[in-house]
Amino acid sequence: MKYIKKLGLSFLLVCIVAGSVFAVGVDDIRFMTEEFPPYNMKDEDGVASGIAVDVLAEMLKRVGSSKTAKDVEVLPWARGYNEVQSTPNTCLFSMTYTEERKPMFNWVGPISASRIAVIALKSKGIKVASDADLVGLSAGVVKDDVADSLAQKAGMTKIEGIANNLLNIKKLNSDRIDVLIYEESVANWQLKDMNLNPGDYETVYVLSESHLYYAFHKDTDQALIDQLQKVLDDMKTDGTYQAIVDKYLK
Repeated sequence: MKYIKKLGLSFLLVCIVAGSVFAVGVDDIRFMTEEFPPYNMKDEDGVASGIAVDVLAEMLKRVGSSKTAKDVEVLPWARGYNEVQSTPNTCLFSMTYTEERKPMFNWVGPISASRIAVIALKSKGIKVASDADLVGLSAGVVKDDVADSLAQKAGMTKIEGIANNLLNIKKLNSDRIDVLIYEESVANWQLKDMNLNPGDYETVYVLSESHLYYAFHKDTDQALIDQLQKVLDDMKTDGTYQAIVDKYLK
């Protein structure tokens, strides 16, 4: 009996130590994001917010991390994209999952479904039935965003990569580009936020349909990835995830 009690105590201590080690591992991660509403953005106080940020904050809370939304850095996408590839213990979100990117990162998700759309002013009457119809068009993209690589893959050569899609919207409205290519729901959110009428714009083509994820540096401990994935799955099961989504989209 004494042996069993001793064994049970030892097991408990191992669990406590393992949990502590895991929490330290999470706290070592540098979390980065961009202005990508309603998934990630800065609030009025300059703190990261949005669906993906709130979901992440709850995940961190459930694994005992001391990190909160205040620890999430909001950076230009190209900078964050370079960091998460070159620097261990980093995470960038919300990243579109693609087969090309799959081996480059460790993934937790999905956060949401995602469509990379080619968007034009309705008044221009632009028609696109295939990738070939895109080749002669000038396009605005966010540098190193998935839309950038998809536009190149489609054979487009007149591509202008900048740091922020808000600038692409302005360029589209001033006839400096024919189309902008970006995540569809985010573009619509931005149009409304700029007091523009989304009805004046249209998706003329869809380059991809995928999902948004948290992308971790490829050398991140798989045990940590698995634990965060389980927490996210649990949040979807118990209704916490949907409650966060509804806060922004209802």
